[in-house]
Amino acid sequence: MDMKDIIKHMPVDESFTKQQFSNKVRETNANYSDSSVSWLLSELKREQRIASIGRGVYIRVTEESGKREYNYDHLEAYLEIEQAVSREFPLIEFQMWEMYQMNEFVNHLFGRNTIFVEVENMCEASVFEMLHERFPDVLFCPSKDMYYRQRGNDDTIVVQKLVSEAPKPAIGHSAPLEKLLVDLFSKKLTGRLVSRSEYQGIYEDAFSRYSIDETKLFRYARRRHLETEIKTFLKEKTNVELRYSQQEDGHAFKRDIYAGVHQRVTEKV
Repeated sequence: MDMKDIIKHMPVDESFTKQQFSNKVRETNANYSDSSVSWLLSELKREQRIASIGRGVYIRVTEESGKREYNYDHLEAYLEIEQAVSREFPLIEFQMWEMYQMNEFVNHLFGRNTIFVEVENMCEASVFEMLHERFPDVLFCPSKDMYYRQRGNDDTIVVQKLVSEAPKPAIGHSAPLEKLLVDLFSKKLTGRLVSRSEYQGIYEDAFSRYSIDETKLFRYARRRHLETEIKTFLKEKTNVELRYSQQEDGHAFKRDIYAGVHQRVTEKV
């Protein structure tokens, strides 16, 4: 028996944990090791037969569910910029995305593209200077007003700081969808280019079409101090049903209690 077929015995419309999957595997092969279970899950993710929606929590990807991993075929201009940054600065961390990616989710399509290059702290200026020498219409950490005054007719490049603890790209340097969803609520430029009236449709379409890792999304939202705002928005303004974050809320509450108790004990000592 192909051990990957074990996935057929997992629920279709419900999430399952790594431990539940491991238990099902060992019903067939009691000697299957933990490392083999991890490898099996990785293979199923690679084949897009399952998707991660949280730390150690998965859902099956079927034709009925229609959900898949998010992937965007970037334009040639984006790829040229990515190659230039990678070649000149092979050791720095950076992520990229483009405004045209939002056209899949919005009603009012963007007619002009902007390519964002988000670079680790202290390296933004160096990347900007290199790109400014090679490409037209490159802006450095612009305000909203500066962006609209100085952007080009197409393929404007914006270089800005990459927020620490941002979700890591799965492919190349393409920013994960979870990061883009959180950044919509940012007070910076990236949160001021899409009309707020579009947010409901963006979130509902993203969650219905793609497997969203809620742990990554809300960990990053917490880092940006946006977790409460986004959760309130999802609850009050959308039909999105979170599968995992409620469990995570309970764990976070327990962690907060422990941290508070630990702090008080430390202060007494």
